[in-house]
Amino acid sequence: METRIKLQNQSLVAEIDLLGAELLFLGNESSGNILWSKQTDHWNRVAPNLFPIVGKLMNDSFTVQERSYSMTQHGFARDKEFEVIEQTESSVRLRLVSTPESMDVYPYSFVFDVCFSLSESGITIAYETTNKGKEPMYYSVGGHPAFQLDEPLENYFLEFDEAIQLEREDLAGGYFTGETQYYGVSTHLNLSDELFESDAFVLKSPHFRSVCLKHVDGKTLVQMNCDSWTAIGFWTKKDAPFICIEPWWGWADDVNSTGKLEEKAGIRILEPESKELLTYSIHLRGSQN
Repeated sequence: METRIKLQNQSLVAEIDLLGAELLFLGNESSGNILWSKQTDHWNRVAPNLFPIVGKLMNDSFTVQERSYSMTQHGFARDKEFEVIEQTESSVRLRLVSTPESMDVYPYSFVFDVCFSLSESGITIAYETTNKGKEPMYYSVGGHPAFQLDEPLENYFLEFDEAIQLEREDLAGGYFTGETQYYGVSTHLNLSDELFESDAFVLKSPHFRSVCLKHVDGKTLVQMNCDSWTAIGFWTKKDAPFICIEPWWGWADDVNSTGKLEEKAGIRILEPESKELLTYSIHLRGSQN
């Protein structure tokens, strides 16, 4: 059985693995793949989809109605096989549906669709989540694409579409401490290994709607747009040839978390028989078409 889906239009090609609905290739003949080409000595993923949680739970567990459940960082969708529901030459809808086995670790009946649609300049990724149950459903969702770097990290920076307060939410052991670090007000953030020594660089409630990855010579490698993210994370590993730009709707537990899913900071609530659509887009060389 073919496990990869290929999308293309006159400008771009994308390849998506049905395992995790993971985008593995995005580019064309001139750009090559703008995503990181997976090397397991650094990281064994390229662009995982995070569902039904983002980040790490305290003790890798949570409670719903006083029952305890176990779940590892970023949830289980990234390790599940998705089904093709609809496909055209330049778009596809992939689906993950709850099962009795999934409800043993996450007690909600859901349909989780990841939809990809190529444009002339890039790709739009849409998360459509449906609560098929009779009780409110608590969930988070997010993206985690890694972009290829051909030079040392210090030769790149992030540029935002407006001047923002760069107030980082500190992580320790994967959990938010409640402490922050302030980097001033700026339209850009210079990248360095030191920036990621203690984990991801996370901004909660971002007011900007786009961020570009740029080389110090001024060239834009990639632009990400989103008008609804509730947090964004930037992450890499020491000496790894990639940088992740992560659009999130939710985030990891803090050190004082109660463990109750309905009390989790940043959690989303989906009423019975309702659905929510959340999207972001990736554009090559900063095009906003």
